[in-house]
Amino acid sequence: MTSWVDITTVNHHSTYNHTKPAEQKNSLGKDDFLRILVTQLANQDPGSPLQDKDFIAQMATFSSLEQMTNLNKAFEKFANHQINQYSSSIGKIITWMPDGSTTPVSGEVIGVTVQDGNYFYLVGEEKIAIEKVTEIRQKIEETSNNG
Repeated sequence: MTSWVDITTVNHHSTYNHTKPAEQKNSLGKDDFLRILVTQLANQDPGSPLQDKDFIAQMATFSSLEQMTNLNKAFEKFANHQINQYSSSIGKIITWMPDGSTTPVSGEVIGVTVQDGNYFYLVGEEKIAIEKVTEIRQKIEETSNNG
């Protein structure tokens, strides 16, 4: 029989340096998980120590948590790279097909924004979904020939 530690009784402040106040923290991270595991091992019943299969299952959970953390960091970097890539279109002319229209519309990109994980070009007051753009071209400056 395995003896589990009640995590509500673990002293959170004596051995762990929080990066943000406890009231702002709403989920357990990998450091919290590892601290709980170490506390559990230190406080287990010597007559009924943690079984190998239980320890392996907990380490697998820790490993999964580590992988998810790394994946989140990679996605953040990717998202930042995407917005940098799309920002190169600022000042260029894009063409897109508005919903329900058969006539393409063109306008100058003045910015790029992200909403709910979707990227949009800003043209005037409109947000144009990146996937609706059919053409991107350089803005041709008009020159006047005054004589």
